[in-house]
Amino acid sequence: MTMMEKKKLGQTDIEVSAVGFGCWPIGGQFLLDGHPDGYGEADDSVSIRAIQRALELGIQFFDTADVYGTGHSEEVLGRALKGRRHEAVIATKFGFTYDEATRNVYSKIDVSPDYIVRACERSLRRLGTDYIDLYQIHPGSVPDDRIDPVIHTLERLKEKGWIRAYGWSTEDLEAAEKFAARSSVAAFQHPLNVLADSPMVELCERHGLTSINNMPLAMGLLSGKFNRASRLAADDVRGSVHAWVRYFKDGRPVPEYLDALDAIRDVLTSGGRTLVQGALCWIWGRGANTVPIPGIKNPAQAEEAARAMEFGPLTPEQMAEIDRILRNLNEEMSRAG
Repeated sequence: MTMMEKKKLGQTDIEVSAVGFGCWPIGGQFLLDGHPDGYGEADDSVSIRAIQRALELGIQFFDTADVYGTGHSEEVLGRALKGRRHEAVIATKFGFTYDEATRNVYSKIDVSPDYIVRACERSLRRLGTDYIDLYQIHPGSVPDDRIDPVIHTLERLKEKGWIRAYGWSTEDLEAAEKFAARSSVAAFQHPLNVLADSPMVELCERHGLTSINNMPLAMGLLSGKFNRASRLAADDVRGSVHAWVRYFKDGRPVPEYLDALDAIRDVLTSGGRTLVQGALCWIWGRGANTVPIPGIKNPAQAEEAARAMEFGPLTPEQMAEIDRILRNLNEEMSRAG
């Protein structure tokens, strides 16, 4: 795998870098139903340098959402890509409602045709572009009777040239199967990392779609910078009360995940890789259609992610060794429990 390797986005003619740039952290602080949902404060000038450094190193796929910083992430990305829009592939999302003034996101979703069109208009304006490469449904669950109007609206946006392709951020296998059968979806986005596998990879392979992988570093736990004494601030999403934050509880790393990381550390870092790079290489080893999108806040993180591409996927032997280690560890924990 070379630094500039690209992968087709589903069955479109759009090509994306093998690793993307997750733009959740550059949105800065914002709230979900009154609780922190960002990764703390973000320095916009540092974020812009990170985006531009990523481009220099071959990362040209940027994944954001209208709710990251209630629009701020999109605005920063748009500023960073000014004059270089043609070099980038931009993915953003819609569906959650929010208040830009208070930076509060709500669990209430809106995927009505009118709302989708308005949301797309706002994202285009903030991004400073006249088209979005990949427009994604953000809520992971949408009532089945509302899916067809969503598909129809997204197809209309393609016809108008506002978007080039569309996808869905979901872990719902049954819903994803139906969506793939009824639409021209290009990609499904879902969590995937060495500590939390997902059958969504196989679903995407069956349908010839791209598997876009969020949380590839387990919300930073796979960076190796946390231990049992670590405590994150209450204004960090990992220190919040959201039930879906599985790798951290009350701001502390979950001990079982730290134990699992310790057990596979040597395999991940073999060959000169950092832990971050090993975690990304595991994802490439998991499937040829996978594109991890680690959250990036500064140029150093962009450089580390880009240089993972020099190592390529873990070998089948390394993948099997990690699987064996984690399976044995889980069995030991089950017996002890």
